[in-house]
Amino acid sequence: MTPVTPETIKATDAWNAAVDRATAVVHQEQPGGMHEDDWSSVAKRDIIAIVLYALHTGSGTAVERVPWSQVLWWLWDDEHVIKLVEDTITGAAQAITESGGEPQHPALARWRWLNRTWDPAAPVRYRGQAPAPWTVPGPQDGSTTTSLPEARWDGMSRGIGEALPDPAVEICTSWAADVVAAVLGAERGGYSRYQRVRAIAGPFAGQGGYVMDIGWAFDDEAREATGPAGYTVDLDDTAGITPIDADLLTPASDHRWPRRPDGSLKDGPPPGFHDPLPPTPSCADDLAELLAGADNPEAVPENLRETIRAAHHHRHLDVRRLAAPRPRRATVQLLLHWYQLTEPYTGSPDGRAEIWELVITEHLRDDAPVSLLATDEDTAKALAVQRTGLSL
Repeated sequence: MTPVTPETIKATDAWNAAVDRATAVVHQEQPGGMHEDDWSSVAKRDIIAIVLYALHTGSGTAVERVPWSQVLWWLWDDEHVIKLVEDTITGAAQAITESGGEPQHPALARWRWLNRTWDPAAPVRYRGQAPAPWTVPGPQDGSTTTSLPEARWDGMSRGIGEALPDPAVEICTSWAADVVAAVLGAERGGYSRYQRVRAIAGPFAGQGGYVMDIGWAFDDEAREATGPAGYTVDLDDTAGITPIDADLLTPASDHRWPRRPDGSLKDGPPPGFHDPLPPTPSCADDLAELLAGADNPEAVPENLRETIRAAHHHRHLDVRRLAAPRPRRATVQLLLHWYQLTEPYTGSPDGRAEIWELVITEHLRDDAPVSLLATDEDTAKALAVQRTGLSL
């Protein structure tokens, strides 16, 4: 057992102070307050706390005195957060990959949790009861095993990205940034989201509207956020939303959300609210788009392409998602594209043509995902194992 030293006690006290400070701001800024049994609340709190603790560790500044402007600079990108934490907190990078029990230091335990990936097909724990047994894929030989895993999301409720298996540090860092931005904006006399404002100069002078988002400038040399520099405003008499510099706005109290002055452009449903949905693309157009985005379009033979082009209806089903954490970070999404060939639909593959698509990303917001096509489910799953080691 690792001995408890004065340094360990001091580090734990600092971590507890970071958690307390983060809990207070999440409770203050999140609708409904902070909830310990809500996955997204806990995630936002822990992300803010780990940044506070890392900045304290790196600079020696007391946790209570770490400026929110510095916290916000790091929170604007989850890759910034990862670099800060793993460059600053000893053992943070190793905590993600180590097997066995929880790390001794609570900050490392929470960092592991924030980087944990989740199986969205796992059972949910209801009213404190253990989930029922469920069947999970076994080794790569295709066998299955029945087990009693932990409940999905550690038994917490979840309102953000319920279908996503990706880690909280990727899903919730931007939400944590919103919390800190609101606190910093209030400290600096800025406007809050949905606050009523009026333009006092510029092309929209005299118009009123509601603040929809806060714009910040970032000093990369000082590693801090400055501003608020401007706001995105939903003006009453201008279509869409409009970016406006902070010094061109003043507070207004003529109306409260969501009411507007009578006769304004937006005194009713948003423009286009009742517009019909765009037409569904033909099977041929849908196939062309699918092939154009694929890394292996040759996997779909020409005879199958001709069959699909002659089909009259298509559907796309999200069959399964699974993710692996760093250092082999990957998320796989298995999609079924099927094209109806005969009437009536009997639910049998005999009446349709199928293409299976495997989408592989290395981050929740991966701009260049890999798209691999297959003509059957087994081949698509084999590609997942081959490329990522994940068994769908």
